[in-house]
Amino acid sequence: MRVPTKAFWNLFFVAILFLAVGVVQPARAADWSNTIAAATLGNDLYTIEKAGALYRVNLSTGAWVQVGKADFAGTRMLFAGSKNLFTIEGDGSLYRIDPSNGSWARVGKAGEWKNTIAGAFSGTRLFTVESGGALYGTNPVNGVWAQIGKAEFGGTKRLLGSDIGLLSLESDGSLYWINQTNGTWGRLGKAGEWKNTIAATLSVSTLYSIESGGALYATNAATGAWKQIGKPEFKNTMFLFYANGSLYTMEKGGLYAVNALNGSWIQIDK
Repeated sequence: MRVPTKAFWNLFFVAILFLAVGVVQPARAADWSNTIAAATLGNDLYTIEKAGALYRVNLSTGAWVQVGKADFAGTRMLFAGSKNLFTIEGDGSLYRIDPSNGSWARVGKAGEWKNTIAGAFSGTRLFTVESGGALYGTNPVNGVWAQIGKAEFGGTKRLLGSDIGLLSLESDGSLYWINQTNGTWGRLGKAGEWKNTIAATLSVSTLYSIESGGALYATNAATGAWKQIGKPEFKNTMFLFYANGSLYTMEKGGLYAVNALNGSWIQIDK
């Protein structure tokens, strides 16, 4: 019997290491059809699929790689902090994820976020709203939380945060700013103007939203004044993101970079 050479074993172990780390490859349109959660961190988009796999997508090239094991099938919500990802799982527990390798650890007590209906990071805290209407601010390092203001947020449909602001989009389609210190809030724009919103994201000072008819809008987060951007071409959007000064949409048919000035868009995952 021929004994494998040293060169053979070197190639063998390199191949095993390559498979263990993960194969970086260009994304394909079908890769987004099973996405259940998504969030941006730096120049990367992180997505979770129904089967539990976590993926990192380079927003400049569209190349993607699986991160860690397929441990996230029970994820209800995915958030991005300043350095880490966070999930709220089906049992209501909060977890911190290392975006480099997919390892995760529980933050706070098990099940404490069971009644959460919406959440977003703003500054260094994770803000969440529970079904009873209470707004909470959570320290993402140790899981310590505190209620903010009165329990007035039971109608919240989406919570949107930036480094300096926090907005809520209510089930009746009204948009509100929220004071992160005391929970006071005030309406922006007219009541119900965002009733048909299917996707939204917040930059530092602008809310970008897409309506069911496909129209993309930019709203001044301080005044509520809005304007349509480009043509109504976005009705198939699943997720809308703002990262590093750029706007992106995810559809079942692809991942796109969108010009926030004129609405033109280009697919980045070909």
